[in-house]
Formats: sequence, structure tokens, C-alpha cells
Amino acid sequence: MSEHVIDSSEPYHPEKLEKKDYVGAAAYFELDLRTGIILKVEEFPEMRKPSYKIEVDFGPVIGKLWTSAQITNYSRAELVGRTVVGALNLGDKTLPTGFVSEFLVLGALDPDGTVRLLELPEGVNPGSMVA
Repeated sequence: MSEHVIDSSEPYHPEKLEKKDYVGAAAYFELDLRTGIILKVEEFPEMRKPSYKIEVDFGPVIGKLWTSAQITNYSRAELVGRTVVGALNLGDKTLPTGFVSEFLVLGALDPDGTVRLLELPEGVNPGSMVA
């Protein structure tokens, strides 16, 4: 078996990403993917990689949840009020700082790993299912 080597200059370039194994539609539909509106964005200097703490309102059923995300390529002002997509049922993750991340915010990765948040049309309600 040959050793897998990743070119660290652009590890997420589409030409370098292998196709994942088949998991079936049921695995996808188990995910609770919903839209939410960013309410608060706080600096998170304790993290090794530049990150924010982000509070998102996922509507009347889910309510407000917190996450940490490496999306400092956006200013805090650009993020507040923005509609995002979150994966809500992956389980809480307690970071080394003690902060509990309650969901994963979704985006597309540039070749260098920079996250570009998914864009949604105006008027999508918080808490809407993503299909």
C-alpha cells in the first residue's frame, strides 16, 4: 500500500479530493440540516486557529445554539444577520477551552481550506429544513 501524501498548499483542491464511499440516502436523511440566522459573533482568541464563537437562531422548534467556526475570513459585521445552514444532530463537542459547540455550520472549502459559507435566498425562514 502506498503512502497517502497531501500537498499542504491546497489540500482541498477538487482535483485532490477522492470520491467517498456509497452510504445510501438514509444516511443523508438522518442529518438534521436547518437554516438559522446569526445573532452574535464573538472573538475566540483562546483557539489555536483563528475562530469565532457564533450564536444562531434556528427558529421556534430548535431555538438558539452556539458553535465555534474558523470563518474569520468574514468580518463579525458581515456575519451578524446572515442566514446559514447548520448540521444540528451531530452531537455536542466540548472544546479544550470548555466551550461547547452545539452544531456544525456548513460551507464549501476553498483549495487552501478557507470556508465559504453556503448562500441562501432571501426570505428563508429560520428553522427551515435543508433537503
